[in-house]
Amino acid sequence: MRSKLILASAVILVLAAGANGMVMDSAGNVTDWGVTPFSQPGPSYTHVGNMWSSIENNYSPISYPGVGYLPSGGETYDLEELHVRIVDNKVQMLLVGSTGLSSLYGNGTFYLGDLMLTVNGQRYGVVTQSATQGLEAGAIYRLTGAGDVAGIQAQSGSYAGSLTPVHNDYGPDAAVQDIIGGWAVKGSIDPAQFIGSATLASTSFNYGGAENGTFLMEYSIDAGLLGLMEPGVLQAQVSWGCGNDVIRTQADNIGVPEPGTLALLLGGAAMTYVTRKRRTIRVRK
Repeated sequence: MRSKLILASAVILVLAAGANGMVMDSAGNVTDWGVTPFSQPGPSYTHVGNMWSSIENNYSPISYPGVGYLPSGGETYDLEELHVRIVDNKVQMLLVGSTGLSSLYGNGTFYLGDLMLTVNGQRYGVVTQSATQGLEAGAIYRLTGAGDVAGIQAQSGSYAGSLTPVHNDYGPDAAVQDIIGGWAVKGSIDPAQFIGSATLASTSFNYGGAENGTFLMEYSIDAGLLGLMEPGVLQAQVSWGCGNDVIRTQADNIGVPEPGTLALLLGGAAMTYVTRKRRTIRVRK
């Protein structure tokens, strides 16, 4: 009985450790997520267990003028994958992109946008980096109107001035800036709309060829801040400031497992381990 209790505690510790940041192996597998970037063709949208994913390798959901369904700007602005899950009362998003937090273009710099969330109809913005609008990285704001967010960057090389309606996977034909909507939480947002902070973790990895320098960013947020202690609907989106790519995924019926369900899962894992251990001991004898 004592060994089972010790084992159950160990399983809980392992799950908690997996919620604190990315764990990668030498091959670039994000082991605590069970995700290997570029291992699935895009576009594809999957739901397995407690994880929802959008895979868009070498694909953009916007048909850019003269380019089509490819990220305008090539690998530089290519958002590859977006995964959403709940682990240990944390809502987590894992973003995979072909480049880092910013990229030079001509005489300007374009920035990777903030994480835009919609949870049961309520919108939130999670600041990815201070460089976008001067806000603290990881800060979470409750969004109440269009004035709370900044649109894509209005400078040479962006789609901010393009009014041509284009096809897209998210709705009727519209201008790129309208398809993307909010790119970042506006720096002038009312400080009273701040509700808490996310834990951010990032790294990069060389997956070979054009995928060298791939950037990975993990956002981790207390589920209670987003009202997901009960099952709900979560939509997550990230875009580039130039509008050259956007990625979105939706998780339906996502929420923190009930204590009874979590206990059953942990108990089942513990019993499976004990049973296998006993069989191993018997074989050795």
